[in-house]
Amino acid sequence: MIKIKVGLIDSDKIYSKRFTKLMSERHGSQIEIFSFTDPEKAFGSVEKNGINIVIASGDSTPDADGFSGRCEFAYFTDSSEIDTLNGRKTIFRYQSADSLYRALIGLYSEKVKDSVSYRTGEGKTRISLFVPEREGAGASTAAAAMAEYSALSGKKTLFLNLRQFGGTEELFTAPGDATFTDVIFALKSRKANLTLKLESIVRKSPEGVCFFGNCRNPLDSTELDSEELATLIDELSGSCGYERIVIVSDFFISEKLSVLLGKADDVIIVSGDSPLSQQRILQKQAVIDGLEKREMTGLKEKLKILFNKSAGTLQLGIPVMGVIPDTGCGRAKDIIKRMTDTGVFRCLCREEAPV
Repeated sequence: MIKIKVGLIDSDKIYSKRFTKLMSERHGSQIEIFSFTDPEKAFGSVEKNGINIVIASGDSTPDADGFSGRCEFAYFTDSSEIDTLNGRKTIFRYQSADSLYRALIGLYSEKVKDSVSYRTGEGKTRISLFVPEREGAGASTAAAAMAEYSALSGKKTLFLNLRQFGGTEELFTAPGDATFTDVIFALKSRKANLTLKLESIVRKSPEGVCFFGNCRNPLDSTELDSEELATLIDELSGSCGYERIVIVSDFFISEKLSVLLGKADDVIIVSGDSPLSQQRILQKQAVIDGLEKREMTGLKEKLKILFNKSAGTLQLGIPVMGVIPDTGCGRAKDIIKRMTDTGVFRCLCREEAPV
């Protein structure tokens, strides 16, 4: 993990002291703070100490152009509504340590571009793809429950909602303004180090699940093409070092679906057990059979069924991951908690063979 050196120019010594202490306590292994009240001393320290980013309060009035080419520069502002100041990016100073950290990482990512990557953890990232048998089958909630189960088990886990009307923020909450729209822009622009940029966008729920906020407009998700999707998954499972990625997606026949099926270790159809459910599952199985014949080998072995709010009585020759009993109504977070408590995800999270 790289350590980013940040220079803070601020005449408010009390805030500077609190900011330095907060960042040292929460992110001391990733951020080192150099605090200044005199802009001239900050200029000299950039070269001497290898400072990567300089943040200045609006009233300190340093010569921002003097830092150009030497480090990234931004202003601290007292209002979250200010996007730029004197043509420079801004960071709202009164926010949580995690939000400030993500803002600094995002700024730094634009400086280093492709010159930095993180070491991956030991072992291969496990990718589980959830798809619904039909709209309303509970695939998003089931996928979120599995992600929460995995995170609570101590694994670094990312929940990736690729449904067009995803609603991730109904399932998990955490501070932050960046969204999956920013992820798509980063993939298309290629102006920043992707690993660092993703880390600056991702949020982390109190349960330990990492996730991206909803697209600002659902139409934004249609801008992500199959090549960019493959790049994103490779980056998340490579340099970002996630141990498990739980993806939920619509089952629309497309190049993007082919990418997801190819990247996934497990493909879980969340289903009821009505005759119509059987018909829909068989249709999806036929698609997978067809893709196998087009040289995408090994897809059939990935396929599993997770019955939700049903008795799980269908016999389709597909391994059954488990049966989620009716967990009742209520807030999505409460339903997710009740789903994790059923223990149905123990099998897949431990890579045990389904029945």
